[in-house]
Amino acid sequence: MKETPPDIIDDFTLVAPPDPYAWVWPTAIIVGLLLIGLIVWRLYRKKKLPFQEHAVPPQEIAKEGLEASRRLLDEGRYKEFVTEVSRVLRVYIEGRFSLRAPHLSTEEFLFEAERSDVLTDDWQKLLGDFLFECDRVKFALANTEQPRMEKLYSTAQSFITQTSKEGGHSCPPAATGIQSAGTPPLKKAGGLP
Repeated sequence: MKETPPDIIDDFTLVAPPDPYAWVWPTAIIVGLLLIGLIVWRLYRKKKLPFQEHAVPPQEIAKEGLEASRRLLDEGRYKEFVTEVSRVLRVYIEGRFSLRAPHLSTEEFLFEAERSDVLTDDWQKLLGDFLFECDRVKFALANTEQPRMEKLYSTAQSFITQTSKEGGHSCPPAATGIQSAGTPPLKKAGGLP
């Protein structure tokens, strides 16, 4: 009861030629995927994909935040005003100079700023004075006169204006010839104008 193997000549499926169009489907799939990849790549480079939202520049966010904090100043809510202005400036510094500022104490932030060499010593001193004054108001409710609060507001506003990349001066104020007295210039750092 041995089975005999089929005769090779009787089984023509082994001898039939391959389908001449068998390569068409794999090739069409590969070409289609390459075409889709090319389209996505071009949209990505032009920043037109849905997940590539246009980022709002940090100076615009800061200016809006300062305008919103102005209401607190006008209402005489100095502690909330100083907290908000300090937060706005810290967030701006993080966005503009990539210095971790919002979650650091004033001393920690000034140490990081000194190590980074992004800001000149004059800017660091100005920020240090500004932040220490904010701390005095936040934690001790000291120096809460309206003129002093106006000065804090104008200091934050001028810092943002003079250090912004667009809309302000993209180069240090001293190079533009419009530096006001006591306005410290920016240091040139890698990647910054």
